[in-house]
Amino acid sequence: MSHISTTEIIDELEQEDTNYAEVLSEDSLSVEIAQYPNPEAKTPHRTDELYFIISGSGMVHVGSKRHAVDEGDVVYVERGVEHEFFDIETHITALVVFPSSEDSVLDRTS
Repeated sequence: MSHISTTEIIDELEQEDTNYAEVLSEDSLSVEIAQYPNPEAKTPHRTDELYFIISGSGMVHVGSKRHAVDEGDVVYVERGVEHEFFDIETHITALVVFPSSEDSVLDRTS
């Protein structure tokens, strides 16, 4: 069992002036915290991914669909699909879950 405080990780992100942090990395699961203060296109990944919006609001583009996102929303992105957050009204912080350690948002610079 692992217990991780996302509040502490988010505080660390702000202190370190970065937008990405690893929460958990196992062969079968990768969990990260990502902050999106500005619109940012995402690189399509080799695996499916799930975004749980911890805080913030804006729009998300997934494939040909667009949706408003707000705190508490979940966004599912199938592998290989282009996606991005845009029209960000309030800085978006998301818990990002991949079904393996094969993919990551950590490859990006902050």
